[in-house]
Amino acid sequence: MVEITLQDVNDNPPVFPTDMLDLTVEENVGDGSKIMQLTAMDADEGANALVTYTIISGADDSFHIDPESGELIATKRLDRERRSKYSLLVRADDGLQSSDMRINITISDANDHTPTFSKPWYSFDIPEDTTPGSLVAAILATDEDSGVNGEITYTVSEDDGDGTLFLNPVTGVFNLTCILDYEVQQYYILTVRAEDGGGQFTSNRVYFNILDVNDNPPVFNMASYSTSLMENLPPGSTVLIFNVTDSDDGSNSQLSYSITSGDSLDQFNIDNSGVLSIKKPLDREIQSFYSLVIQVHDMAVLPASRYTSTTQVSIILLDVNDNPPSFISPKLTYIPENTPIDTIVFKAQATDPDSGPNSYIEYNLLNHLENKFSIGTIHGEVRLTGELDRETVSNYTLTVIATDKGQPSLSSSTDVIVIVLDINDNNPVFAKKLYKIEIAENTLTGTDVLQVFAEDGDEGSNGQVRYSIISGNNNNEFRIDSVTGVITVGKPLDREKMSSYSLTIQSADRGSSPWTDTTTVSIILRDVNDYVPTFELSPYSVNVPENLEMLPKAILQVVARDDDQGANSKLTYVLVGGNEDGAFTLSANGELCLVQSLDREKKEQYVLLVTAADSGK
Repeated sequence: MVEITLQDVNDNPPVFPTDMLDLTVEENVGDGSKIMQLTAMDADEGANALVTYTIISGADDSFHIDPESGELIATKRLDRERRSKYSLLVRADDGLQSSDMRINITISDANDHTPTFSKPWYSFDIPEDTTPGSLVAAILATDEDSGVNGEITYTVSEDDGDGTLFLNPVTGVFNLTCILDYEVQQYYILTVRAEDGGGQFTSNRVYFNILDVNDNPPVFNMASYSTSLMENLPPGSTVLIFNVTDSDDGSNSQLSYSITSGDSLDQFNIDNSGVLSIKKPLDREIQSFYSLVIQVHDMAVLPASRYTSTTQVSIILLDVNDNPPSFISPKLTYIPENTPIDTIVFKAQATDPDSGPNSYIEYNLLNHLENKFSIGTIHGEVRLTGELDRETVSNYTLTVIATDKGQPSLSSSTDVIVIVLDINDNNPVFAKKLYKIEIAENTLTGTDVLQVFAEDGDEGSNGQVRYSIISGNNNNEFRIDSVTGVITVGKPLDREKMSSYSLTIQSADRGSSPWTDTTTVSIILRDVNDYVPTFELSPYSVNVPENLEMLPKAILQVVARDDDQGANSKLTYVLVGGNEDGAFTLSANGELCLVQSLDREKKEQYVLLVTAADSGK
């Protein structure tokens, strides 16, 4: 027989009965209370089966586990109102292998809170005319517990109102059950109780104050009032004093006055003693009649219960002469300078908002301006009494005075500007009758050479001058700007073809029947050296006998042509080629002379080169 003993190897982890466990623990448990015993089984034996327990997460310092026994302990008092759920991860470890279990703990409620009212005491005001059945007050209590422990029921524990007020046990709302009478009872005091489902309760006091109702209106001693005032009465003057009575007492009989309509300009004021006075200066010309509605109401505490009465006040304002005439006619008028004498040029008009004689107006002119104008005293028509010339005086300023017939009278003035309109009665006159200028014949096209100017005493289009060349410019060698009068070169000039021009320039205004003037522009072209001397008979051919003895002998006169003038056409001749033997000479004026006897057998022909040069630059 052979006995074999197998030694244990740590090849099995400790195993919890389940991977997840749900627990419910009542709140207020704690301070070392045991929650449960955890057990994990390990199939090994000996030291390999010794299990140690730990909480991996979720304890929040509220739970602890004994590492050897596996007892789960609450380390501090649990409070559902602070935290109602925990999720612990617990681990069993045999030193080599381990396993985890999740423990979900729900904290159940305990009735550890009493109901709490929202106020230490309640006070409500109820008007005595409140309709029975009306909701008149509400109280509120709260309980931090949950479920039945947090459900509150309201009751009246002491009632000195004989059931006048009913408390809803669920909502805490008070309803009125019967008609109130302030004169019988002015207040009610109730003791109420709020009780939760667990039997905890709190009591409180509720005060109900019955408010008096205003039931008498104020009464004016007259149905309506009327009066008249001079419009110049100063602010603060009394207009009317009202007598109003109210049968109520206290604040319900205290009165407040106001103007509710008819005083859009805010001209009047009424105080609480019933005195109507002038607030701002009056002006009959702005408003001559006022129809005021005066309202009075008592000063009952509740605005909705106040009684109101009204009365009508008619106020007529009497006129004083406090307004000078005011001009409404234009301050500017226009007349042509050829307007006939006695023509009405404008009509002065002024208004006076006063009434009667205070509004009757007479007109006069302060200055007659060389007796050119006059004015009608009654109708204000201004007539022309003298001839006008815009070029002498272009405008007049008339001062018109309007005076009313009040006592004392008031007056005002206005300045009327009379603008004299132009008619086309002036020529556009040139500053000169003759303009003279010299220009070089090579002046470039487009170059300005001269500006003419004509002045027209008229204005507007009648004084706008336009210029034109009407003669002397047959080939359009010159142009003129119709607006500025600047004359420019229009085409290339050539003194050798035409050495001077005499242009007739016309000025014309732009009136409907234009007036004109003319001037002469004399343009002389200065020569420039633009022509090359030309031998018109070249080449010259001369026959000379050989063996001449009478030397020197003139044999030819060369002549070149140059169409320039002055130094530009003065020619000088030079013999520049073909005279290598020195047999010939050429004078500066072009005379060719033979100075040596010639021998035909040695040389039978000479070709001489002569140049002609002008003296220009």
